[in-house]
Amino acid sequence: MTTDRIGLWVLALAALLGMLGDALLRETPWGLNLGLWVMALAACAAAIPLKARGTQPMVGWLIVPVAFGMLFAWRDSLFLNMWNFLAMIAGFTLVGLRLRRRNLRLTTVFSYITGALETILSTAFGALILVFGDVRWLKPKSETTAGGYRSVLIGLLLAAPLVLVFGALLMAADPVFERLVRAVFDWDFETLASHVFLALFIAWLVAGYLRGIVFQEKPLTASVPEPKSPSLGIVEIGIPLGIVIAMFAIFVIIQVQYLFGGEDLVQSTLGLSYAEYARRGFFELVTVTALIAPVLLISEWMLDTGVRKNRKSFAALATVLLILVSIVMASALERMRLYVDAYGLTQDRFYATAFMLWIATVLGWLVSTVLRGQRRRFAFGAIVSGFLFLAGLNIINPNAIIARTNMNRPQAVQPVDAHHLSDLSADAVPTILARIGTLDQTEQCELISLLRQRRWFLHQTDWRGWNFGRLRAKRAMRNADRLRHDCESTPVQQTDH
Repeated sequence: MTTDRIGLWVLALAALLGMLGDALLRETPWGLNLGLWVMALAACAAAIPLKARGTQPMVGWLIVPVAFGMLFAWRDSLFLNMWNFLAMIAGFTLVGLRLRRRNLRLTTVFSYITGALETILSTAFGALILVFGDVRWLKPKSETTAGGYRSVLIGLLLAAPLVLVFGALLMAADPVFERLVRAVFDWDFETLASHVFLALFIAWLVAGYLRGIVFQEKPLTASVPEPKSPSLGIVEIGIPLGIVIAMFAIFVIIQVQYLFGGEDLVQSTLGLSYAEYARRGFFELVTVTALIAPVLLISEWMLDTGVRKNRKSFAALATVLLILVSIVMASALERMRLYVDAYGLTQDRFYATAFMLWIATVLGWLVSTVLRGQRRRFAFGAIVSGFLFLAGLNIINPNAIIARTNMNRPQAVQPVDAHHLSDLSADAVPTILARIGTLDQTEQCELISLLRQRRWFLHQTDWRGWNFGRLRAKRAMRNADRLRHDCESTPVQQTDH
């Protein structure tokens, strides 16, 4: 198939997906509509390379973006769906990398970064190259065809003034004809412009992405060579790693002394309660653990691994550092436990803890690959673990866990925050209502009132915005009508927060 015809196929599919996107994605918050549109895009991404080359693309990798797109029809959590959306984009990026005939299992971190950058650039500007470069609009197959195009264009130009003049006269002559014309052309141009803009915007991005996976022989940017390693010795690498190890060792000694030394030691030395001490520094410790992996990766890349002594010394230093980091992570998790016991669980605290656990998984994979001389296997495993970890978060339902944790805490420690519970997504509502009987009457009524004010309850969506989490929440609210009637007969005293 010629380049012109492939390009026209890409433009046609992009136009169809643009119109489909305008029809589906206008309904918010997204639910089933996003999953259906992503399935359509995945089908086009699979069909275009097949038509262009006669070879079957990596359809298996298209399951990743489709799966995360369909999760919008399951979970209502805004924060969780933000990460689902990023995972969906990452899945489409992996499809592009695989179609460039790259072995994803042996692709380096640098290649993943440059491949993602090329996919972004191709999606943003590929449609421009497709329209003005790949498709030869001004070179028809024959002079006869060219003459036909010119004749049609001239005829339309000559007809335009005649239509305007005679149309105006006929409208003035007959009111029925005038009403007919006005009914045909009675458009809401503001709404029409909005639909046209959204459809064109989606079609533009789709055309750029599909062009990027079809015209692999014409990459948008020249291949960027992977930078060469400086091949430094163990002394140059060992000094900064040794200093970092010393800092971590001092920190660990302090942590063992204070965090595990009991509340009396903390109060007498720092003047803080145990919970206040635990509250400080957790998110900084999460950042510290997240930076360890890139530090070790860059250090190993800069090292001259051709020398056996360098490899063994680096492995020893990295092992000591990772042992210290594991103690720091245990300290951070203990801080979080004390923090939650004292102040309750929030989305920030839950996801920060989950992120730290994923970092622990990545560091374990780093030990199994990089420290064993298999650096090329690291990036693929880290990405797959991220996909699996995010899928696991969708399964366990974080908002329900947050609600259950806070409602199960003794109210003598801290009363239940009704405003915080109501701010959770619809995914938490069945759990909240299942445990609402543990609250007193005033708190129950306040919580029911706040839940009935949430957008997922008030906003009625059509089938495009269907979402299982919101459906379950509304059903649970209907089953709680008895509580609502009891509250209507009892004055509610709003608490200050």
